Amino acid sequence: MATIKVDTSGTRYTVGAAPRPKNDMDGRQRTDRQTGTPLFTTQLVKVDAEGAEILTITTPGAPQVEQGAEVRPVGLIAIPWQQGQRAGVAFKADRIEPAHAQASKAS
Repeated sequence: MATIKVDTSGTRYTVGAAPRPKNDMDGRQRTDRQTGTPLFTTQLVKVDAEGAEILTITTPGAPQVEQGAEVRPVGLIAIPWQQGQRAGVAFKADRIEPAHAQASKAS
């Protein structure tokens, strides 16, 4: 499975929908294959010079973020996929943190 590291510099992210458990087709919550940590999905609105886009990002554990908050996905990767005639891109991040966390770490 090829992954592509996503450059998040110069991009703003806002939480469009609060984190939710990532469930399989039977309704069971999926877990990270290496750690067993429960997976969550968070809908983010990405805004950059090109415009806006809605991304659903999977993270291990539930990010402590609320709808409307400005955030920063850490370690964001894109994972192209194809199943039969369907294809798309999935997004995964190590974590999603409040945008102000980056500013306070920098100072």
